[in-house]
Amino acid sequence: MDRNSLETNMNFEAKTEVLDYSNNKKMMILFAIIGFSMSLYHLIYVIKPVVSPVENQIIHLLFALILIFLWDFVTQKNKISKVINVVFLLASIFPLIYIYINFEHLVNKTGLINNTIILVGTLLLVVILEATRRTFGIALPILIVISLIYLRYGDMFPGFFHHAGMEWPRLITSITTNFEGVFGTILNVSATFIVLFMIFGGMLEATGAGNFFLKLAMAVGGRMRSGPAQAAVISSGLVGSINGSAVSNVATTGVFTIPLMKNVGYSPRLAGALESVASTGGMILPPVMGVGAFVMAGITGIPYVEIAVAAIIPALLYYASASTTIHLHAVKKNFKKLDKSQLPNLKNTLKEGFHFIIPLIAIIYFLVSGLSVMRAGFNGVITLVLVVFLRELIVNKKNIVTLKFWKIFFDGMVSGAKSVMGVAAACAAMGVISQAFILSGLAFKIIYFIKDLSGGQGLLALILTMLISLFFGMGVPTTASYILVAVIGASALTELGFDLLPVHLFIFYFAILANITPPVSAAVLVASKISNSNYLITGFEAIRIGLPGFILPFLFMYNPELLLQGKLLNSIIVIATSFVGVFCLSVAFEGYLLKHINYFERLLFLLVSGFLLYPGFVSDIIGIVLLIVLILIQIKQKRKLVTVV
Repeated sequence: MDRNSLETNMNFEAKTEVLDYSNNKKMMILFAIIGFSMSLYHLIYVIKPVVSPVENQIIHLLFALILIFLWDFVTQKNKISKVINVVFLLASIFPLIYIYINFEHLVNKTGLINNTIILVGTLLLVVILEATRRTFGIALPILIVISLIYLRYGDMFPGFFHHAGMEWPRLITSITTNFEGVFGTILNVSATFIVLFMIFGGMLEATGAGNFFLKLAMAVGGRMRSGPAQAAVISSGLVGSINGSAVSNVATTGVFTIPLMKNVGYSPRLAGALESVASTGGMILPPVMGVGAFVMAGITGIPYVEIAVAAIIPALLYYASASTTIHLHAVKKNFKKLDKSQLPNLKNTLKEGFHFIIPLIAIIYFLVSGLSVMRAGFNGVITLVLVVFLRELIVNKKNIVTLKFWKIFFDGMVSGAKSVMGVAAACAAMGVISQAFILSGLAFKIIYFIKDLSGGQGLLALILTMLISLFFGMGVPTTASYILVAVIGASALTELGFDLLPVHLFIFYFAILANITPPVSAAVLVASKISNSNYLITGFEAIRIGLPGFILPFLFMYNPELLLQGKLLNSIIVIATSFVGVFCLSVAFEGYLLKHINYFERLLFLLVSGFLLYPGFVSDIIGIVLLIVLILIQIKQKRKLVTVV
């Protein structure tokens, strides 16, 4: 593979997804205009919020639902399907326009129930159900239906789940036109934080930043024996931190990294598993964390900078583990390094695309300087437009007067709207579930259940919270899942004595790791299709590679030093031993260090890892001593093998 063919294969797939107007051209243009209008509206709203936060949510959801059904109208060829899409499109517009026009009346008459309001609320719930089904599959709609049935017929449930129940008219208005449920904290996050960073991500995508990050990752990590795999780790981390979706990350970076890994000898299942793990981890990687840090700041009141700083070490440990595992595999299998001619030139890559790094630095600067998350996201978009414009002005100033150049920004705005449309619908849906939990009293019972079942034992409470987070994270957007579990479960952990920031990071991590957790494993599903590997086998392989990610949240709950909290010397010791412990864990799973190791030696390395990861000075000393002994044995055995050869 020469450099030209390499760079050809590195084209960012999603770059042209929204830009193909050949299929049903007129409707595609209409979709693009509405998508652009949605992004433009939200950018203007940052500068001049002309409506209230709830009215902003109404407009946000209206745009999203129109785009969802219009997109399906464009992409489907069946006439009956097109008619159905038109029906749902109209059914989306009517209730939201009615609610917007009558907003003040509904606010002043909270609790009002009449036939029109019941019809409006019912229609809204139906279209939200269908929109989430189309964008995220059947799991979330089923969960909504179960929540509504439970809220209605709670008097028929026994014991723990029993509550008084609600009549349908009151139930529907309580979660729609009373501006709780559909409209509330979760949808507000989508209409403020998420949408701006989706626009930012769409602009990066359209301007070619994704291609730059892929080439940069290959230029940096490609020189190692595990080069293509390291490129997957680096590029998926960088891209995933921005786009906030493990599945989207796999679909964009994976189309390049997975075939490249297979070409140098990695098995299809291993290539797919690594890409899944690397793409999933992007959402725990600062500075953007898939907008998770901003959402967490909004919910907890903890400054963004404090959250991003706290997340650095766990994210590095996660990626260090994946990188080590895949490198040991390459050495064990004696993979050859790629020739320099097959790799992008680092100097040229930076020269061509360094300007894409500037907006990321700018966003961090704006946040550190005290600007709101919305304003920082807006300024990031403006900075990106300016640096791309200046770059083009320097390289080819004639190009800036062409329609083609300015269409890039138009396409970026459309891409951002397309990315957020499904998230908006899902956030509205999660708002329904959250409100159903609150109205039925189940949210408070779950808090009591966690505390009661755990018997006040922190570890058991953490395990229960982990299971809840993984459950809601399957088939549901990570951010929405995190918010829901944070609302119903975080207080149970804080009441047991855990600090607020670690608790929210704990919940957020497991909402993310649901992307590689069976039986859904959404990221693995996409990766296995690209790699042509068995879905279940690839899923188990992903769990093996990503296992440290499931351990890390428990570690930082008991080792706040991993979140850079506490005394500096203690933090240095804990961080150092944790990195060595994660390294030993990779050795144990891969079965190789300086040479192949047997199962007994694997168990010893696993034991060393346990000692080093367990908090305490004595356990660290035992782990280090055992590790030195094991390494000396490896060196001695390696020398014997060389002598025999």
